[in-house]
Amino acid sequence: MERGHSPGRHGVRDPGHLRRRVPVRRGESLPPGNRVGFVEPNFCAMKNAPSSSTERTDIEALVDLLSDQDPRIARQIHQHLVDAGSGALPFLRTAIANCDEPSLAERIRAVIGDIAQADVERHWGALLRTSAPDLDLEAGAFLIARAGDPQADTAPYQQRLDAMAAELRPLSSGTPRQVVRHMNEYLFQTLRFRGNTQQYYDPNNSFLHRVLDDRVGIPISLSVVYLLLGQRLRVPVAGVGLPGHFLVGLRTEPVFIDCFHEGAMLAERDCARLLQNHGVEFDRRYLEPCSHAQILARMLRNLIAVYETRQETIEARRFRRLLTALENRENLPHVH
Repeated sequence: MERGHSPGRHGVRDPGHLRRRVPVRRGESLPPGNRVGFVEPNFCAMKNAPSSSTERTDIEALVDLLSDQDPRIARQIHQHLVDAGSGALPFLRTAIANCDEPSLAERIRAVIGDIAQADVERHWGALLRTSAPDLDLEAGAFLIARAGDPQADTAPYQQRLDAMAAELRPLSSGTPRQVVRHMNEYLFQTLRFRGNTQQYYDPNNSFLHRVLDDRVGIPISLSVVYLLLGQRLRVPVAGVGLPGHFLVGLRTEPVFIDCFHEGAMLAERDCARLLQNHGVEFDRRYLEPCSHAQILARMLRNLIAVYETRQETIEARRFRRLLTALENRENLPHVH
């Protein structure tokens, strides 16, 4: 039966009348201007937001064609779907939810990942082009999360941070030290955020939406949650990047919060002792506030190290591209 007029695996009929058919014999090169050989939907029209039933059907048909046994055809269908952009994501997510073929599900996940990565890199570039003195920490942290979890919808998590800050706001009228104590009680006693000591090297510990869901993380990701709440409450806090550990510091006095250890409040001598216990000589410069760019770079380096240790080179390369773009930004200090 001719492919162009047969029902698809997901119950979608391939609309052959919408396509220019080009016969291609096995082993031949595809004609110029037609990368798939037998389909040519109007991708310019459907880019990012399918606006008609015809365009939606085009995408649904392409999702079905991902199952083609010819790897060359499957790769080119993959690229067409990636080119369709974020408008294809609802159909891809529906397809994967209804898919009972592991190999096809894997191909759909790969397309979702590539679309999300392209979107992340586009927004990452826009983030880096800001004229503001520092980067938007929240936007950057959620872009890193989306790079690691292509199906993540981060908007509800930003709303969750808003709601958390709203609960704390009635307690935010005291001195910075008093407000920090209220934040510590709320985050680490009421909500029970804590360091993930059991699975420290799980990549999910670095993805902000996972940290908010699971309420566990590593020092820097828990500190980012703290900093984002501090921004909403106008508390003068900043990230402090010690070698091998990450803290939150008050800008108004030498007080430091260890978010990995349930909000323990440290003085300078405690920080010095912490470093000495790890064989690192104390230097007061370690206690200087980090820029948001430095924090994001450190998050990316952590993820690259985790994925390289796990020999997951594709994932490591994905985060290295983001890090390279960040490091190439003018005057970005290097974070060890």
